Amino acid sequence: MSRISTSITQPLDKSEIQIQTEMFQWAWNTYPHTRRLLFHVPNGGNRSAREGMQFKASGVIAGVPDLLFIWNGQTYGFEVKTLTGTVSKVQSDLHSIWEANGISVKVVRELWEFQVHFKAIINPGKEFAA
Repeated sequence: MSRISTSITQPLDKSEIQIQTEMFQWAWNTYPHTRRLLFHVPNGGNRSAREGMQFKASGVIAGVPDLLFIWNGQTYGFEVKTLTGTVSKVQSDLHSIWEANGISVKVVRELWEFQVHFKAIINPGKEFAA
């Protein structure tokens, strides 16, 4: 008889986009009143030199967190990384600028981490266990 894993940790081979998709879908399905307030701005990926210049000229900025959440007049950033992924210098620098301007940025590697931070934002003052 096979066992179903009850571990909350993810496989090491799960990609950032897979992790991000889990986070977004969890929030969308669990908290419908937050729909369209949590979103991704596609600023990554491979582009031609021409596309890169066009995107840069139109306002694309390197290092923007993967998920943005607007709640009660505040903006929050979530940088999604794999268990072994690292934040780049460009990302770290941008996160510091945002935090100096009152925008919280959290690096999240697993769904449960995102859930704890997300719940704390929409339910201030309550503590949530991991």
